Amino acid sequence: MAAKRNPFGATQFRTLVAGIAAALTFSASATHAEDKEIIIASGFGPTSNIPDPRARQNGWLANRAGVSETLIGLDYEMNMVPRLATAFENMSETEWKITLRDDVLFHDGTKMTAEAVRESFAKLSEEGHPGHNPRLVSLLGIAEIEVVDALTVVFRTEAPNAAFLWSLTEPSATVLKEGTEEMPIIGTGPFVFDMAETDKTYQVTGFADYWGGAPKLDRLVIDAIPDASVAALALQAGDVDLVTHYPEPEFARLKEEGGAQLFSALTGRLFFIQVNMSDGPLANATLREAVSMSLDRETIVAASLVGVGGQAAQGIFPANMASWTNADLSLPYDPAVAMGMLDDAGIVDTDGNGIRELNGEDIVLQMRSYEGRAALRPSLEISQAMLSQIGLQVEIAMGEWGANNDALQAGEIDMHLQAWGTAPQGDPDYFPSTLAATDGAYNVGGYSNPELDALLEKGRSLFATEDRQPVYAEIQAILNEDLPLIPLFHKTQVSVGNGKVEGYRIHPAETYLATPDLTVVE
Repeated sequence: MAAKRNPFGATQFRTLVAGIAAALTFSASATHAEDKEIIIASGFGPTSNIPDPRARQNGWLANRAGVSETLIGLDYEMNMVPRLATAFENMSETEWKITLRDDVLFHDGTKMTAEAVRESFAKLSEEGHPGHNPRLVSLLGIAEIEVVDALTVVFRTEAPNAAFLWSLTEPSATVLKEGTEEMPIIGTGPFVFDMAETDKTYQVTGFADYWGGAPKLDRLVIDAIPDASVAALALQAGDVDLVTHYPEPEFARLKEEGGAQLFSALTGRLFFIQVNMSDGPLANATLREAVSMSLDRETIVAASLVGVGGQAAQGIFPANMASWTNADLSLPYDPAVAMGMLDDAGIVDTDGNGIRELNGEDIVLQMRSYEGRAALRPSLEISQAMLSQIGLQVEIAMGEWGANNDALQAGEIDMHLQAWGTAPQGDPDYFPSTLAATDGAYNVGGYSNPELDALLEKGRSLFATEDRQPVYAEIQAILNEDLPLIPLFHKTQVSVGNGKVEGYRIHPAETYLATPDLTVVE
């Protein structure tokens, strides 16, 4: 295959589209003419030049790129399946036995052992280490890891945790060997980490000794193009082979015209608004309920996703999580009732300027979102217009995801519109525990409800699905009542290839992409 030009960053591409000359940059590692390579446009890039897959969200990228692997995986029906493990067993409420594959090599050629697993997981709780991950440490709750023999480990948890095995499927729960200067990230997957550039590109090469068989690709490049419309233009120009998150309006057009290489699948991703509960206007429960009631979710879905991408949300979980969704819940749209509630609560416009007042001040809500998912910006703009109809002024802006979280936690903004996978591990505990528990790692809105905390603890202590279901149904009901998170819609992922992509399939958890079968054909 002929050497392929590395796609330029979003800023450069916009400049080109505007008609201003821009220099084209080539991949840092040149490919040979015979190499088979695929370039994928993604909404997000690495968080550093050496992004340890155990830290923050780096694991998602490394897992999708085929560099890192977990002990347990999820199939396309969201069932747990062995990955680096061959078997897993719950020995007691706090003990979990994992039997490892005996044919796994790290990318430096050394064999994966039980001791290597123990050492890799130990880095999660080591402050100052690049793999430090307090959020995952909290989810796993590991008290001890015992090496039984070369291929057997026993995890002991601090408390009963029914979600433990599911949490081992999270991409950050990966098994790595400590890196070196020559090989800074040493994983076990079908691709070897080559290089990364913060927020821009992540590049890997095929690993011929992969336990699952040598990959069909020699090289894979994931380039961050946060603006989906720019990514679509890059595909049209032939600078990328696949766009994982294609703009829904363009996808709808291509679907109608026919002939394009289209991919779509339901996922567990929820578009929602996280609210500042600590102080400010939305600490008022009546105002939060009025905000939710004034958002026409069906219209937001129709306008943002053009009929190809989602379903209006009635709670935090989508319908395809049939085992866990509380089907009795609803999030009604009724702006007239919302305005009546505000009037009855004395949240009215006293000076005739069209803006309701709370505690004698105009309600001016600061709401932010971020690039990387095409539907966020239109959803932000439509929500602003809908809230203005009930007398609330909303000032909107696009920022960076982490900075938006910091601003919400500091009380500088009132709402953060974002998109999360509600069950990337296949278990219902992850999303509410991370975002709504009092000590949740991303509970940056300051929500605290002891009843919810107790139910989450109870849910983790029960091991039978039928026992856990009513607990998580009640958790969903409390969240719909308190509204620290205001659900908007559940997302279908849509992707477009250049007609030559083979072996690509959208996973419902969105955490898998580069398999040994992924390739491009002439």
